[in-house]
Amino acid sequence: MTSDEVSRRLDEAIPVKCRFTVPRLPHISLTLRLCILVLIAIFPAIVIQGYNEYELRKAREADIRHQVIQITKQFGEEIGELREGARQLLLALAQLPAVRLRDTGNCSEHFTALKSQYANYALLAAADTDGRIFCSSAPMTNRSVADQPFFGRAMARDGLAVGNYWADPTTGQRIIHFAVKFDGGDGRTAGVVFAGLDLGWLSEHLRERGLSPTSSILIADREGNIIARLPNPKALVGKNMRKSHEGIMDGAAAGWEEAVGVDGTTRIFGYVPAALPPRDFFLSAGQSKAEAFAAIDDSTKRGVALIFAGLLAATLAAILGARRFLREPIKGLLNVAAEWRNGNDDARVRVQDPGSEIGHLGAAFNTMADALAARHTAQKRAEEELRLLNATLESRVERRTIELANANKAKSMFLANISHELRTPLNAIIGFGEMIHGQILGPIGVPAYQEYAQHIHQSGMHLLSLVEEMLDLSKVEAGKLQIERVPTKPGALLAESLVMLRPTAEAAKVEIVVDGAPSDWPVLVCDPVKLKQVFVNLLDNAIKFTSAGGQVTVSDETDDVSLRIRISDTGIGMRADEIPLAVQPFYRTTSAYDAKHQGAGLGLPFAKAVIELHGGSLAIESRLASGTTVTITLPVVPSGVESVVAAA
Repeated sequence: MTSDEVSRRLDEAIPVKCRFTVPRLPHISLTLRLCILVLIAIFPAIVIQGYNEYELRKAREADIRHQVIQITKQFGEEIGELREGARQLLLALAQLPAVRLRDTGNCSEHFTALKSQYANYALLAAADTDGRIFCSSAPMTNRSVADQPFFGRAMARDGLAVGNYWADPTTGQRIIHFAVKFDGGDGRTAGVVFAGLDLGWLSEHLRERGLSPTSSILIADREGNIIARLPNPKALVGKNMRKSHEGIMDGAAAGWEEAVGVDGTTRIFGYVPAALPPRDFFLSAGQSKAEAFAAIDDSTKRGVALIFAGLLAATLAAILGARRFLREPIKGLLNVAAEWRNGNDDARVRVQDPGSEIGHLGAAFNTMADALAARHTAQKRAEEELRLLNATLESRVERRTIELANANKAKSMFLANISHELRTPLNAIIGFGEMIHGQILGPIGVPAYQEYAQHIHQSGMHLLSLVEEMLDLSKVEAGKLQIERVPTKPGALLAESLVMLRPTAEAAKVEIVVDGAPSDWPVLVCDPVKLKQVFVNLLDNAIKFTSAGGQVTVSDETDDVSLRIRISDTGIGMRADEIPLAVQPFYRTTSAYDAKHQGAGLGLPFAKAVIELHGGSLAIESRLASGTTVTITLPVVPSGVESVVAAA
């Protein structure tokens, strides 16, 4: 509940008797009233300043756009005059007899003399129809212009042809060519006379326009190569700008755009594409946006400063009022809250003015403190009871854990002892049964006794294997089963296991299929006796639980770090919920088919324990009536060890 709600409810609960009823404003806290007053004071100024700023910028932008377009067009007229002067000069040169007759000596003398009168041209020259220069105002290292764009354009059309930006590879002088073709007096084209405009002169000529430091003028050829640029002509002349301005360079109308120039300054540009007069040149004039809006920005800063000053004054007034009406009373509430945080549940607020909002808040705080104190007492009592209950439960769990550990230890000791006790008489039974069956001490009078002796021997061997498995399993559970780690070829162990179990498979009419070449399996560092016992257990289980006509398949998968051996059968299978139980000691499935076969349920648990002791894993996949696949994964040894074993 907020202080406003508390105050409102207390106002409703306390009847006030007065003679006159005075209209009241909606109940608003003092803090909110102060915030509203500050906002009301500054909001109109913000709106007015924002509107003025918008209108000024809008008008200024329109003015600058018009201005830069006009400047660009005027600039284009100047370039047109320069272009026309070049055309008239070249037409005059084309009429010289020395040029028409291609008299190299006289022509070069004329061109050299004329060159001194035209400082804006770096070169005056003429070439025949094959582009070979036969006349020039200065010696030239390259005597052919056949590959120059201006030559091809001049030969292809009448009138003035303008070339592209070109830098002399020998002197580094930057030039753009103007060219006009001439005839030899017989009406047929005899060659091209051309002039190279010095781009250094052009930059100096543009500099005389008296641009401000943040304004710019740019001239580019039709390919986008900059031939003149102010400011920074040395750094930017020769660079290509077409990639970022392709749309406006290929356009057919003059216009404007706002963009960041090649020197990184944001400007508003007016431009004339090469398709418009004076043609063959892309022209642009720009003005820095920051400079254009400098006056407006200054006005904006002054307005913001005034608004900030008004806001500061209103804030100071709000602070002074809040200090008297809010801060001191709330400080008392905070002190009591701090006492509560430090554990003093008896601390309460001293209400000096019960009729004020802060007084209502203090009363509500005291009411809340009383409720919290009662709740805290009840919570402490519940926590103490819970602590005692947890202590009792922990002691019970500890005793039960000890009992289970002792029971498990007793079970393991019992299995170990009973296994040792059973092995001695079993060895005697097996030995005597084998002697009687083999008639070592003499013939047996009744042939049936020989068969009985064989049954005694087989049963004793089966019981001995169960005892051995029980003993090994008890060692595993006790953590005392020791394995011998030697480099071993698992394929040989599998082959021995298959030989041992083949009579069993033939008797059960189950086909055993080996998919792959076990002899190529990598070397393992393992206990060969225990691993062979794992193979025998898994293969024997697969044969045992596969009906006649079924199949047991052994396959493998090898990578750099492990060998995975899969033993699959087409037998009775298991339900999904039986798979975790199958690796528990003494568990047997409830299948009627399983009931026909002997076994104590120790084969899979033993196999899993042995594989895990080798650092591997055993996984089972099975579906009822569809068969079972057991996958064992074992780590392989490094290639060096494997090669040593193979050599041995």
